[in-house]
Amino acid sequence: MFNLKLSIHCILWIFGAMFLTSCLHQSSSALTGKWQETRGKAIIEFFENRTFKTVDNMGMTVNGTYSINDKGNVRFEIKHKDDSAEIIDAKVSIAEDEMILLFGDTGEVEKYRKVEADH
Repeated sequence: MFNLKLSIHCILWIFGAMFLTSCLHQSSSALTGKWQETRGKAIIEFFENRTFKTVDNMGMTVNGTYSINDKGNVRFEIKHKDDSAEIIDAKVSIAEDEMILLFGDTGEVEKYRKVEADH
């Protein structure tokens, strides 16, 4: 009986780990692409190689790398010209073609719609 319970726990743990890995992969692939802010001209584009490029409403361009943790938070690392790095963390939520970024340090919420990438 003990071995059966242990086996069931092991199987459930393996399936849980596989599900979590699947969710993380989906989050990353769902993020990939070009997004435009719904109330402005700002664009953010996420690439498969974990880099991003953003152009704000004033035309200023910033780029860097990003990562996604297991809680669905995205971390942006921006490299400045003087080699200093700026870290920005946000909670990301994606539903179909809409992405919402909630920046924990400021409470700011930004909404984006997925758009066709330039070819």
